[in-house]
Amino acid sequence: MIFRVTILLILSSFSIKSHSQDTLPFKIHSSKQLSEERIAKKKEGWFLTGMPRLGYDPIQGFTIGGDAELFFNASKDDPFFNWTPYRLKTTVKALFTQNGKVGAGINFDAPYFLNSKWRTRMRFEFADNPNKPYFGIGESALQGLSYTNPFTETTTENMHFDAYSDSLRRLRPGIAAFGEDPNSFYTDRRYHWIHYRKFALDLLAERTYLDGNLRVVGGIGFTHLTYTHYDFQEVSGAVDADGNMITATNGQTQLTQDYLESIHGDGSDFWSQNNISGYDGGFLPKLKAGFIYDTRDFEPDPSKGTLLEYSFGYSPSWLGSDFNYVRNQFQVMQFLPVLSFLPNKNVLAARFMMSTIQGSDVFFREVFDIWSASQGRLGVLGGEDALRGYKKFRFGGMVYGIANIELRSHLFNTTIKKQDFGFSIVPFLDAGRVWDNFQNMSLKGVLYSPGSGLRIAWNQSTVLRFDYAVSKEDSQFFFVFGHIF
Repeated sequence: MIFRVTILLILSSFSIKSHSQDTLPFKIHSSKQLSEERIAKKKEGWFLTGMPRLGYDPIQGFTIGGDAELFFNASKDDPFFNWTPYRLKTTVKALFTQNGKVGAGINFDAPYFLNSKWRTRMRFEFADNPNKPYFGIGESALQGLSYTNPFTETTTENMHFDAYSDSLRRLRPGIAAFGEDPNSFYTDRRYHWIHYRKFALDLLAERTYLDGNLRVVGGIGFTHLTYTHYDFQEVSGAVDADGNMITATNGQTQLTQDYLESIHGDGSDFWSQNNISGYDGGFLPKLKAGFIYDTRDFEPDPSKGTLLEYSFGYSPSWLGSDFNYVRNQFQVMQFLPVLSFLPNKNVLAARFMMSTIQGSDVFFREVFDIWSASQGRLGVLGGEDALRGYKKFRFGGMVYGIANIELRSHLFNTTIKKQDFGFSIVPFLDAGRVWDNFQNMSLKGVLYSPGSGLRIAWNQSTVLRFDYAVSKEDSQFFFVFGHIF
């Protein structure tokens, strides 16, 4: 009911009138005009796209859910019909996983709102996840996964993620320094995991300049997170000395170890040196702003053009935040038609991003979450947003460097029940690294993750992405909506 009322309110504010001519109310750069091919295939009025979300990964188990996108394109008489992918897009998503994660969200996006130079966006999201990963912060995590057998005291380094996870399941004697009983046995089954609950709301406004090539973004976001920790809880999936699956007491988790070292240590730990906090969660109102220079020809699925972006996020205590930090970020994207001698369309797409966070009170979770003025939230480093061959949030640092290159090779188009589908194959290479600071930056230790994927452009504006990526410690498959950039 709330969803229907919200849609009606937005439509009533639109007041879009039909136009008998193609004259725009203000000038838009010619690079923004859709190609004749896209205009011919563009649907009029309302249409709905959506797919069930089915998948599996070692963290969440089997996933079931769905994503739906409701578009409004107006009619061919609308002055912006040939200049924008849509007039209104509403995205609704929900998912449930085998291992207990529940998530839901709704997004609104309205370019050229009320036939003006303004664009409005809104996002609301809820998540309850018992499997939020935390592998530590800083360059030390780049060394790879290693496990020391407590009985033989032998260490295995550079392990595959599955083998490493199996090792953590094993029972081990308690460690007194971690508040454990040396006469009892514990498992590290949940050593890297946290249970969290999140509510998030973003409200953004955007205005165009320079005939639409320059966009200035501003707004505010509100996030509330609470964390529950697995220290000394009874957990399933432990393995005893005979190899049997049992329930056992989880030992002290990595997040707790880092937190306790920061409050009881000598100040030489990473958390203390970088003012990191937020062990139990907190409230984060955040001011957001960005400048985007964008000459891409079609935002959901570009075939040419450039995007330059600077994004800024600020969560100050005077705004009611439990923290005080700032993030600065720059990224560049380039889309270039290549291999013109082939009969199909091929686009070389590349992205490079640098991001840094600092402050007197930095929330540890925000070290891993990047906000982009053009793309929204990106969870890095690892997972479907960047460095796809590594687990999500595998690496975090005060400074990020991310690079991606893809060859988006169109295969064919087909029409099924008046729905247009375009199929492309996409080999790709991701690279990335974190640093503790700018002073000691080096390209040594950059991580790589190659892979390949399939893209299905559904009525042009909805892109279904199927990716398989590998790395030196893992391999992963993703099915999500939208290009990675």
